[in-house]
Amino acid sequence: MDSPQRQEDMTSHPNTTTPPSPTIPMSTIKIATLNINGITARTRVGMLADFIRRHDFDIIFTQEVTSTAVMNVRGYNAHLNIGASIREKAILAKSTLHLTNITTLPSGRAIAADYKGIRLINVYAPSGTARRADREQFYTTELPYLFHDGPTDLLVGGDFNCVLHPSDTTGHFQPSRALSEMNRGLEPHDAWKQNPARPTYTYHSPHGAMRLDRFYITSEIQRKKMGIEIITAAFTDHYAVAIRITVQDTDLQRARVRWKMDPHTEKR
Repeated sequence: MDSPQRQEDMTSHPNTTTPPSPTIPMSTIKIATLNINGITARTRVGMLADFIRRHDFDIIFTQEVTSTAVMNVRGYNAHLNIGASIREKAILAKSTLHLTNITTLPSGRAIAADYKGIRLINVYAPSGTARRADREQFYTTELPYLFHDGPTDLLVGGDFNCVLHPSDTTGHFQPSRALSEMNRGLEPHDAWKQNPARPTYTYHSPHGAMRLDRFYITSEIQRKKMGIEIITAAFTDHYAVAIRITVQDTDLQRARVRWKMDPHTEKR
């Protein structure tokens, strides 16, 4: 089961926002990202499916998917990127949601889809110090391809396998110049507001802790952001990150209930 950790993100409170007064019906959609670390054991796969349903994610980005069967979650449609790596990326969406313009990179390092005028991009960058050059090339030459084939409002999430600020790691700080340059060009916002006095991380190892898993959002999505959470997942070595944004209410079929913070997460 999930262990208690969640941090809150709001605009008046750094990780949450007050919704605009809509002129058309609006709903809140919950999008998550989670590196599932190649799980295949039946027990862990069942825990993943239960985790997705229990947290009621509308869309979830997953990384390190080693079996397409893992993505068979009742009530969800799966879109996978099967590339050169045996570890795939997938976007799962509730069957009531219609994703379009599914686009993948040949390397299998990212997959994109459009929803409600938003370009959703799921990223899994090369990991480790030895692959730093590959990671820089990925941010410089591969990932930008997905920005130019869809809407200009971007929500880019996943496992970036690097950090850009010293407060996002307890170990050696070695930032990615290519990712920093890419962000400067697109002007996205890191959806999570890290508190240097009380930092939160999404990955722990014997070498330290890092906030590898995150979302970058452009200004229009920032205005639609309602909150963001970091959620413990007992079946993998990464934490999930879930963001809530408002969208036009045309094909969302869900009860009109006020969102409640799960007592087992940290929210900001």
